[in-house]
Amino acid sequence: MTSREGKSLKSTLFEKKSRQAYNGAMERKLEITWGSLWRIVIMLVAVSMVYTMRNVVALLFLAIVVSSALDAPLNWLEKRKIPRIMGILFILIAGFSTVALLLYTVVPIAVIETKDLADNIDLLGGALGGLVGAQNLSGTLGNGLSGLGESVTAGGFSVVKFIPQLFENMVMLVTVMVISIYLAWYRDGIEGFLRAVLPIEYEQYSISVLHRVRKKIGKWLEGQIFLSLIVAVASFIGLKLLGVNYALVLALLAGGLEIIPFVGPIVAGALAFLVGISQSMTLGVATLILFFVIHQLEAHIVLPLVMRKTTGIHPVIVALSIVAGYQLYGFIGIILAIPFVVVIQELVDDFTARKHRQPTLE
Repeated sequence: MTSREGKSLKSTLFEKKSRQAYNGAMERKLEITWGSLWRIVIMLVAVSMVYTMRNVVALLFLAIVVSSALDAPLNWLEKRKIPRIMGILFILIAGFSTVALLLYTVVPIAVIETKDLADNIDLLGGALGGLVGAQNLSGTLGNGLSGLGESVTAGGFSVVKFIPQLFENMVMLVTVMVISIYLAWYRDGIEGFLRAVLPIEYEQYSISVLHRVRKKIGKWLEGQIFLSLIVAVASFIGLKLLGVNYALVLALLAGGLEIIPFVGPIVAGALAFLVGISQSMTLGVATLILFFVIHQLEAHIVLPLVMRKTTGIHPVIVALSIVAGYQLYGFIGIILAIPFVVVIQELVDDFTARKHRQPTLE
């Protein structure tokens, strides 16, 4: 065989191998493409099912949040030889007793103060005189507060609309409580559910994510309740000592709005300043200083201690998620917003970590 024939044979073999490799790559590409299409179809079907049953999913998610919050006290009681079911009963009794005490003592005063504040909100705006936007602010607050006060005290609502809504809310509350108690009683209740519905290859990963998410949600909820209580109590004591009217309502508002970063403290402080300055300029300035001091103590002392045990989500993301949750599901959406963001954050962090580990594994 001549050298020219040898080169021609090598060239032919090379072209044949190249063609085979190309055909194999195209087959694999086609196979991957079909697999991706099936995954997309399955994902769309799953999303459609979740959307169709979104109310059920929201209730289940809310129950998981509540049971996650119960984990820490139940584990603490278990370490002291108290059975888990007895711990649940103890927490339920303590919770109902606290609610009953608040309904008997705090709520009547808060309702009266809210109605008085709604009735006098225009006078507060008039007392501010030349302050820019005071009249508009007082009018907006007056409409909201007067509507709330009248609906609570005057009985001006439709019984036909109220009774079905009350029944629906009671059914939802009982459902969430029953599911939450079950999940808190049986420590591995959610884990068993995931094992029953998920393929084997996804079990361990899903359960790992579940444990991390429940831990974060529980710690965030504990921290948020602690922050709200601290701010509410500090605001009430300070406003009472200063002699500001409607101290209880303003303090409860400050504690409740603490869940919304940035915006919440500003709104609560602005309303308290409005009430204080309507009494006197000195009292208004003192009220402003009080809320500034409370916010600084919270930001530099309380918040860093609490944030060590919470989710570590950026405050801007927290605020946006709360607004989005409220737009979708109202008050329940506010409760579910942060846990949902925690789940997304955990999945993204896990995906990022696995992607960074992948080159090392190869």
